[in-house]
Amino acid sequence: MSFHLGSIPLLATILTLVSLLGGCGVETSSNTRPPRIPEKVDRLADWLSGSFENLAQADADPTFARLSLNACRVWPDRTDGRWIYIEEAPEGDLDRPTRREIRRIRIDDQATLVSEVFAFPAGSTPPAGSWRHPENLDAIDPFLLLPNEGCTIHLTSSEDVFRGKTHGRGCEAPGRDATYVTSDVVISATKISSWERGFNDLGAQVSGSEKGPFLFERRTDS
Repeated sequence: MSFHLGSIPLLATILTLVSLLGGCGVETSSNTRPPRIPEKVDRLADWLSGSFENLAQADADPTFARLSLNACRVWPDRTDGRWIYIEEAPEGDLDRPTRREIRRIRIDDQATLVSEVFAFPAGSTPPAGSWRHPENLDAIDPFLLLPNEGCTIHLTSSEDVFRGKTHGRGCEAPGRDATYVTSDVVISATKISSWERGFNDLGAQVSGSEKGPFLFERRTDS
């Protein structure tokens, strides 16, 4: 195939346009920047990270168990939200946590701030105390975590507090008397209020505090 001299300027123009567009309509990624994490996502992740305890509450009302709540950020290079590893354990017995989970803080497709909960696949639960050693989670692939969409907490924010709760009856409670669980939280820079209650099919509360939320106060920064 040959080109007449008169067609060369047109050809050059076409080739220039193709080069600028990345060729064949495929966007080049050499200058693509990772998505920016919204400020309120980072702020909530900061406020959730650290060590907390409800000792003042338990001293005032012994019906509340004495608990420690410890959390740290993991996988900081990920751009799909901020990931938090959480352990809850009886105060003074941190080697026997009663809860170990991952939460992802992000803005969802409806532009809502959410805290999503994930469980670990069988055989991959990190050892107790991993909040002190977040590198223990480096071997875990986030894509293999088990999401529990019904336990997602939907949050609103102001300058000094986040408030949120689960929606509906989708947060299952396997192995308990309850058939579903609800969670209500209030989170500030120094405190976490968490009220988790279990209900049966008739909507009657069968587990969790009937008096009100657990009130955790920050002990140290992460």
